[in-house]
Amino acid sequence: MKKFLGITCLTAVLAVLLYFTPFGRLFDLKVYDLYSSERSSLPPDGDIVIVGIDEESFSELNRPWPWPRSWHGQLIKALGSSGARGIIMDIIFSEPSQPEEDEALAEAIRQNGKVTLAAVIDVIKTESVTQSVLVKPLDQLLEAGALYGVSTITLDRDNVVRRFYWGDPEAPSLEVAGMKMLGISTAADHSKMIHFTDPDFPFPYVPYYKALDPDLYLSKEFFRGKTVLVGKYSRPSAGAIGDKRAGHTLHLEPPSAIRGRDMFATPYYLDGGDDTITPGIEVHANMLASLLRSDYVRPLRDAEAVLLIIGLCMLLSALNYNWQPLKSISLNFAVTAGYVFISYSVFNKAGLFAPITAPLIAIFINFVASGVSSYSGVEKKRRYLKSVFSLYISPQVAEKVLEDPEKLKLGGERVTATVLFADLAGFTEISESREPEEVVSIVTRHATEMSRILFRHGGTLDKFIGDAIMAIWGSPVKDEDQAFHACLAALEMQKRMKTLADEIVIPGYRLSMRIGINTGLVMAGNMGSEERFDFTVIGDNVNLAARLEPLNKLYGTEIIISEFTQDKLGGRLNVRELDSVRVKGKKKMIRIFELTGRDRTLFDNIFEEGLRLYREGNSFQAARDKFLKASEMDPEDQASRLFVGRCDSLIKSPPGDKWTGVWDSLG
Repeated sequence: MKKFLGITCLTAVLAVLLYFTPFGRLFDLKVYDLYSSERSSLPPDGDIVIVGIDEESFSELNRPWPWPRSWHGQLIKALGSSGARGIIMDIIFSEPSQPEEDEALAEAIRQNGKVTLAAVIDVIKTESVTQSVLVKPLDQLLEAGALYGVSTITLDRDNVVRRFYWGDPEAPSLEVAGMKMLGISTAADHSKMIHFTDPDFPFPYVPYYKALDPDLYLSKEFFRGKTVLVGKYSRPSAGAIGDKRAGHTLHLEPPSAIRGRDMFATPYYLDGGDDTITPGIEVHANMLASLLRSDYVRPLRDAEAVLLIIGLCMLLSALNYNWQPLKSISLNFAVTAGYVFISYSVFNKAGLFAPITAPLIAIFINFVASGVSSYSGVEKKRRYLKSVFSLYISPQVAEKVLEDPEKLKLGGERVTATVLFADLAGFTEISESREPEEVVSIVTRHATEMSRILFRHGGTLDKFIGDAIMAIWGSPVKDEDQAFHACLAALEMQKRMKTLADEIVIPGYRLSMRIGINTGLVMAGNMGSEERFDFTVIGDNVNLAARLEPLNKLYGTEIIISEFTQDKLGGRLNVRELDSVRVKGKKKMIRIFELTGRDRTLFDNIFEEGLRLYREGNSFQAARDKFLKASEMDPEDQASRLFVGRCDSLIKSPPGDKWTGVWDSLG
């Protein structure tokens, strides 16, 4: 119970805090936009028509803005004669024009009786005072019977329109005033959000100039019974999408009764395309349509959202109580998908928007917290056991034992592994002439440096044998590219050996190391007695790796690998074929290679050509010439000099038909 309450409280507190952060709110708004753009959209309200002051009208009327108010009066009369239910004009008539023009507009309003004009709130800032001033239509127009409403459009913090602007009793919004004009009372509810119609199915639209003479351009029933909104109408020009508030095709420069660039981003901006930036008059039409149809979206109130989050956290803690990786991942994924599906369904069908950010984060936090809690005790014990095991076996073996305790028994399995033996050259003689403390210090330093390199390349340290090191790749941890990793480790070990020899100065002696590597089938597992055993590998291929290491002394090389290891490299590292040998304890011959760690050179080609001639046995003189040329190119190459000497012996005493080209090694 303590665990359940603790995880529930942790999840709920963090999720609720996120819900109230600006990030949480903003992300929820983006989800709201996504839901809105995918929501089953109602067709545009057929009772609303937009009359647009657009480029086409400017072109046809051939008159710059402002237009004579008698034209607006003529429009009102034409709409009234066509049976319009009401007229809402998103145009500011706050300043007098010519008296006869103002009177023509007032007379048209008196005759029609149902006209709403736009007002605006101007903010005046001085050094000491900020004042809001309501700019209303001319008294002459209001006395003629016009109503007025503030044409403000509310933007969220990301400059997207989602919410209604309601105004106040003295200065209602343009939509509230329009509803009053139509005889419909509306109570302000600031929690409501607009249900926008799909831009692909816009409101009925007609250019201003056609509405001036509907008998000429339109059907007789076009405006009958409709609420007509009149205002600036434009669509964004190319490049406008990057800046939602700029770059539109219609520009009416101030002073203008149609103010600014009247274009807005709505939730449909997620769809992309030019039609996702919406003219202000169309935003007003959407708000009016939502009010007329009582079709809007209501987000959960804060108290409701907090209760939802807490309830979800309790459910999650119950589901994750017995935490298991696959089971819990499946359950939490199902909860996530279910919550998203339900929240969208409620949004689509009931117009109710539930928070999404905090619940999804709550699912993640609860999953992680439950997993950490479930594994904390187990992992603590696991770390202790691993630290104890690692004192006796390599970290990889300790990990395998902890994953499968059944491995703690005698026995083994046949696996393909790569085995590396490394030994300090001539160190036995050095040990005899040094104090034991100095010898131990040198061996410890060498073993430490080489072990780090082995582990870095994924090797398992099998054991230390005096100053020698035995390492394994491919067991107990599988490694599909084990030979390559072992060879990389060997090259880095020799590179570090050279710098280590500079750091550890021994008079009359320079530290050096020889390495042998072989790949093949071995028996890998826990070997020893029933009372004490250790993980290791045994078999002929292990013995072969051990035999290859001392062959470096014969050929003057640092790293010798078998043909079986060389085959696995796939040409990724340069090698020089050294010889065909039969090592002690083996009847079959094997080809051996020097791992050079350098780019292939002409020297390698000449040496290997000599080796080919040497094996054929037809012309030891020709082979000798090749080896001699190779030794002249690299006087320090001991292998070339070795084969020159062999060829001299074979020239003096030809082997005859029994020649195989194989060298029998006694080491």
